Amino acid sequence: MPLRQHRALLASLVASLLTLACGEERTGTLPNPFGAFNFTLESRTPADQVGLLDAYGYEGMVLFWPGEEGFNAFAATQQVRGGTFRMRAVLLDFHFEPDWNRAELDSLLATLAPHGTDLWLILGNPASRHEARVSAVRELTSMATARGVRVVLYPHEGAGVATAEESLALIDAVGLPELQTSLHLCHELKAGHRDRLAEVITAAAPRLALASIHGASRDTSAPGWSTTIMPLDRGDLDVQNQYLLPLARAGYTGPILLHTFGIEESPEAHFRRSLEAWRRMERAVAAELVPATADASVTRQ
Repeated sequence: MPLRQHRALLASLVASLLTLACGEERTGTLPNPFGAFNFTLESRTPADQVGLLDAYGYEGMVLFWPGEEGFNAFAATQQVRGGTFRMRAVLLDFHFEPDWNRAELDSLLATLAPHGTDLWLILGNPASRHEARVSAVRELTSMATARGVRVVLYPHEGAGVATAEESLALIDAVGLPELQTSLHLCHELKAGHRDRLAEVITAAAPRLALASIHGASRDTSAPGWSTTIMPLDRGDLDVQNQYLLPLARAGYTGPILLHTFGIEESPEAHFRRSLEAWRRMERAVAAELVPATADASVTRQ
């Protein structure tokens, strides 16, 4: 059997096994679509990447901008064309020198627009002047809005915007309501915000378009990301109650994306386990929210 057919058969078998394992219809879940980064899948074809994630139950994916041809290969997969799987966003490491290529960026935006895919912006040039950063993001956001593409800031350790709170300050300076931000547990942990995650989430929620999730250790002082980004069922940080529950209480209903950078286990193992952990977490958080909703209903009556 050719390798491609073998993988397709495996994906179909995985989907069937998951259906049998779940048995009953999913109830008591959160409204957030659950997707994943494609880190650890990059060596596989777009069809194989989408096929594996879709088979496990992920509803979309994000990846670094692979160029127009590469993105169109993902968009051409059966699941994306059929509307059951979304290309949620592409990451772009944006280095905004004065002569940044407007025509190249506009071509990128034209490729994303028909698919409702967000442009997820990591701001390079960390040493650049604040005024230059504001001007570049304002111009880029205006170009994207004209194309019908949403721009979402990606706070990243060591970049021009490193945390969600820094991104909110930039959004205020840019002054365009279309510009949104995102939240990343790993980068907030690296910034020392472990014990104030709820505070950060509350501040970011009104402008929040995307959020990532993963397992992590409470102690993330080790260099690199091995203790900061883990499969969702690993680590001793209480991600469910310190991160996901505050997100839900803040009213965030947008996509939540599994971060997988640097994970060394096989994709078949870690994506499956993280999806199972997500199902457990979202049910527990949804159940936690029910009493508050019921109390509010009684009060209104």
